[in-house]
Amino acid sequence: MRFFWMFLCLTTLLFAKIDHFKTIQSDFTQKVTNDQNKTIVYEGMFYATNDKKALWIYEKPVAKKIYFNNTHVLIIEPELEQAIITTLDNTPNIAQLLQDAKEIAPNKYVTKFMDTTYTIFAHKDSIDKVVYRDKLDNAVEISFSNQTTNLFLDEELFRAEIPRGYDVVRE
Repeated sequence: MRFFWMFLCLTTLLFAKIDHFKTIQSDFTQKVTNDQNKTIVYEGMFYATNDKKALWIYEKPVAKKIYFNNTHVLIIEPELEQAIITTLDNTPNIAQLLQDAKEIAPNKYVTKFMDTTYTIFAHKDSIDKVVYRDKLDNAVEISFSNQTTNLFLDEELFRAEIPRGYDVVRE
C-alpha cells in the first residue's frame, strides 16, 4: 500500500510542476502490470488545486474516492463500506522532490524516492504520464487526458464525509 501513497503524493506534486495553475482536472488511466504480464486498468477523474488539495475518483473497475491534502489522505471504499485515514509522514518533501526531478530529455523527467524511480512525461502546461515500478515489482503507468486548468472547482468537491456505518481504519 506504500507505493499507492507515494503514487498519490508524487502525482499530486507533479501537477504542481505545471506553470501557474490554480486548478487542474483530468481523466486518468492507471495500468498496473504484474510479473506474469497480467494488467489491471483503473479509470477515473482527478482534480487538484495549487494549495495541495486533490481528489481521485476511481470509476472502473471499482468505485473509490481518495481525498488528499498536504497532511492526510482519506480513502472511501463503497464496496467494502470502509474509510481509511492516514497521514503523510513518510512522503517526500514536496519542494525537494520537485527540485530533484531532472530533465533527461525534452519533456522527460526522472526523480527517485525511497528506492523507486519515477519517470514523468510532461509539457509546460500538462503532464502526459508517470511510469514506475512499485515495491511489488509491478509496472505502473498513469496516463492523463482531457486536462483543463484554472477552471472553478467548488471547495465542496474536496470535502470528504465518511458515510454513516462505514468501518474506519486509521493507519
